[in-house]
Amino acid sequence: MAQLKTCVKNISWVKSVADKKKVLHVLDSLVPSSGVASMVVSLIEGLHSYRHEIAVYDVCDDHIEQYLNGFDCIVHKLPNVKQRLGLDFGKEFSLLLKKNCYAVVHGHLLNSAFIYLREAKNMKVPSRIIHAHSAVGADSLLKRIRNKLLSIGIPRWATVHIAVSEEAARLAFSRRNRIAAKVLGNGISTDKFRYNNSIRHEVRRELGIGDDVICVGNVARFSRLKNHKFLLDVFEAMYNSVKCVLVMVGNGVLEKEIKNATNDRNISNAVKFLGSRRDVNRLYQAFDVFILPSLSEGFGLVAVEAQCSGLGCVVSENVPKTVQCSDNISFLPLGDANIWAKTAIATAGRNRKDVEAGVQLVGLDAETMCSSVRNIYESSLGEAYFEWKSI
Repeated sequence: MAQLKTCVKNISWVKSVADKKKVLHVLDSLVPSSGVASMVVSLIEGLHSYRHEIAVYDVCDDHIEQYLNGFDCIVHKLPNVKQRLGLDFGKEFSLLLKKNCYAVVHGHLLNSAFIYLREAKNMKVPSRIIHAHSAVGADSLLKRIRNKLLSIGIPRWATVHIAVSEEAARLAFSRRNRIAAKVLGNGISTDKFRYNNSIRHEVRRELGIGDDVICVGNVARFSRLKNHKFLLDVFEAMYNSVKCVLVMVGNGVLEKEIKNATNDRNISNAVKFLGSRRDVNRLYQAFDVFILPSLSEGFGLVAVEAQCSGLGCVVSENVPKTVQCSDNISFLPLGDANIWAKTAIATAGRNRKDVEAGVQLVGLDAETMCSSVRNIYESSLGEAYFEWKSI
């Protein structure tokens, strides 16, 4: 009620929030290869009773922005938080809050929360959510220490803590906040990833992959945590025993290094780098097996997408077990590439089957995720939310 009394000083502000239920998502990049961006897009597609907006401070894909505009979603492009110690970002974010009446600020970044959640609290935004998506926080120890220090004040600024997995919650939150945190796995639009044999043949023709070739797929940004070097170890072992091709989807700082590594290993003729793609759902159809040897994953949404496409998956033990929605996924320890190769070859030989029901059964579909987030929004707004609706 204290928050409501403060907000009643500006009746037009209260009415605007009540009518529009505006949510501001804060994230660094809005690109096809980002699991966080995919999750936010699914929320915007599914939560029609809320008006969503996005504040992004790094790369923003024009195609995604135009698509979201169709849902009356405005994308605000702010200065990069890494520039001038975040001062410009903080100033622009503060102005954004002053010009708009947000009921919820849903933050998907920990290391910049000390700016945007603090500003949201200062502006009396009722529901301030921190959503942890990573189980390690950064690629290097120095960056992890930096992020931990920058996140110290989050409990003072956030009203709700969410994590995509228990692993992400342990990294991001203190023991007290971890107990209260809501663990919510990311969800996918199952009809988008459903297996389609016609699309499979179409995409394989586009990529020049014959019917007798095992197509190994990987979808991940090129960073140390995604462990592409080990992926090459596994593929090289497969390449020496069966006819196969590796298709890697994504981009990142290590892409050139990985390309050079394929040349050094004399396997470049069997490796395809497709870059960042907007049609990943089509590409899954062409794969025969999906490999994800990550050193760490907060969730691993791509593994859910791959399974929904009927693909057999071979993933590292660092991927949370909560992504399992079929009996066609193997969790292996990192180390012996030959074991991975044998498992991948065996997995590729299995028949594709519809896993849509399995995704829904474990609650990793977009509809279940949106319903859970809606409940979180409304419960976090609490009594003030219903008072606003009646004004």
